[in-house]
Amino acid sequence: MRHLVANIATYTIAALLILGSALFAWMRSSQLVLSDEYATLARYEPTPEHDFEWREVGEHAYASNCRNCHGREGLGWDQYPGLTDTARLFAAPGGREYLVELHLHGLTSPRWGAPMPSMGHMQDVELAAVLNHVLTHFGNTPPTGARLYVPADIAALRGPKRSPWEVNALRPGGDARAAEQGAPRRQE
Repeated sequence: MRHLVANIATYTIAALLILGSALFAWMRSSQLVLSDEYATLARYEPTPEHDFEWREVGEHAYASNCRNCHGREGLGWDQYPGLTDTARLFAAPGGREYLVELHLHGLTSPRWGAPMPSMGHMQDVELAAVLNHVLTHFGNTPPTGARLYVPADIAALRGPKRSPWEVNALRPGGDARAAEQGAPRRQE
């Protein structure tokens, strides 16, 4: 008799755990769409009446997408570069476009041990905001009179996919030979 009661209790507990986890999974999946990301970020889109309010989005996007590698203070660590030189890259000829390409397509370079992954999953509003955040923090000061990024700048460069090695070759002041030495050969 004791075995029968123990078995009934065991199967009842197992059934309740399965039912509880299924209920939790259903509730969790229903909550995933509490807000639409596109609608939320659309509030930050610039309009003729309002400038691009990027600060809140930029800080959040940096914390979510960049801080793990570049650090809270943007100093980088080990194989991940610091961000203190970003304003110099921005000011160089072709630098404005390079920074966008770098984030849209990623970067592989012999300068750093780890490649930078593509951030093309970020919406134009987020990417413009995080670039502006980096350009105004971590010891960076954009050149006087320089226009910071707006979402249209990002959208304009979302063209054909580049390889991370091709992005490396775009670096202002970069050494094209160094880029070629590390780049994998293409099969023609």
